[in-house]
Amino acid sequence: MVLVCFWSINSEASIRELTAISQQYAKLKKPLAFTLLALCVDQGNLLSHMRNTSLENDWAFDVYADVNGDLQKAFHYTNPPLSLIVNKGEVVYQQSGFEPGSEHYLFSRMQSLAAGN
Repeated sequence: MVLVCFWSINSEASIRELTAISQQYAKLKKPLAFTLLALCVDQGNLLSHMRNTSLENDWAFDVYADVNGDLQKAFHYTNPPLSLIVNKGEVVYQQSGFEPGSEHYLFSRMQSLAAGN
């Protein structure tokens, strides 16, 4: 199972979402056995701030860049944050935007999927 989170340095909601996920990441990674792909969609000079943003927020996972925007285009969206749960190669859940606590819903969906496998 893969949790894909598209984010941007300019999106406060993206930063809040990844920070909330990071706070629970270590305790949920083992029982859920999932991979997190935090994909920054920024281009140009903003992209150079990706790693620092991750370090400043003490995120417990690696961040990656969607350098050419190919994945962003493939999912036909423009405004991060966007979170996808991919299970067995298929997108089984998609969540756009972030409100405090919505990370719990993502994790509960993942737990339900893991229990059903």
